[in-house]
Amino acid sequence: MTSFDVTHPETIPADLAMYDEEFPGQFRWGGELNVVKAALFHNHHEPATPEDINQWAHFMTVLEERNIPLTLHSDLGNDQQPTKYLHLLERVLDRYPRNKIVWAHMGLSKELATMDPHSHIAITKRLLDEHPNLTLDLSWRVLHDQYFTKPEVRRLYARFLDAYPSRAIPGTDFVASANKNYIVYKEELEVTSRINKDLGDEAFRGIALGQNYFDLLGLKDRAPVVCAARPATR
Repeated sequence: MTSFDVTHPETIPADLAMYDEEFPGQFRWGGELNVVKAALFHNHHEPATPEDINQWAHFMTVLEERNIPLTLHSDLGNDQQPTKYLHLLERVLDRYPRNKIVWAHMGLSKELATMDPHSHIAITKRLLDEHPNLTLDLSWRVLHDQYFTKPEVRRLYARFLDAYPSRAIPGTDFVASANKNYIVYKEELEVTSRINKDLGDEAFRGIALGQNYFDLLGLKDRAPVVCAARPATR
């Protein structure tokens, strides 16, 4: 369910009722919804305010009751002010602690290309520790083009994910459009999957093989267990 306008929460009950009437029981995920997305400012996008977030209670209760995760695009900040919008995500997490929140792209964006990885990881660790229902989303090649292309930085993030092996899910964030085709999709899938090579077995199973996704949705599917390497034989 992607059409909810979280900056005008009074419109959401009618949209939710429409989904229930037209597609009863069909939707198992909410979002990606834009709390704040600087890339859309030129299209008159307005960030949600703390007051807006306080008024989400109705639909957040519905999502909680239905065990539906919600993906939120909530920019961490920009190159001038790396944590300018952090308070908005924190307001959501504090206000709705029982909801399953997925933080799209770990808060990174084209507008935040130069943040110190250690600082970003420290903030993300704190949020994960304080909010057990928070999951990270590793989609969008911006993460890889701006941060993970440097092997030492990619390994830094991989070690971080190894420490939280059940708290992240993968994705491409591939948006279909007339000027994109399967070749473009294949490239973006390859790029966004590169960090998987640096993960330990537990994080690889949870992220790359999908166990975290299954758990988030309460599915009974089980990802394959990663076998230990066999010693070489003659």
